[in-house]
Amino acid sequence: MIQINDFDLPIQVAEKIISGTKEEPASMLDKAVYKAFTGKEIGETAHKDMFDLEEIKEIADYLMVYYEAHKNGD
Repeated sequence: MIQINDFDLPIQVAEKIISGTKEEPASMLDKAVYKAFTGKEIGETAHKDMFDLEEIKEIADYLMVYYEAHKNGD
């Protein structure tokens, strides 16, 4: 979950969007890859990126549209 706080700087908000994760049920592939790399069993859930690269670009595009529409004031 991403939490944006009142006094977060813009760079901190961007970092939270970029590095945010969510918990999802672990797939058989998740379990196999985790065991292959760590030698340990994974639980029933796995942490996945909150947004993929295309979704991050979409967020950036929305922000640019907002900026262009409001850069001279409301």
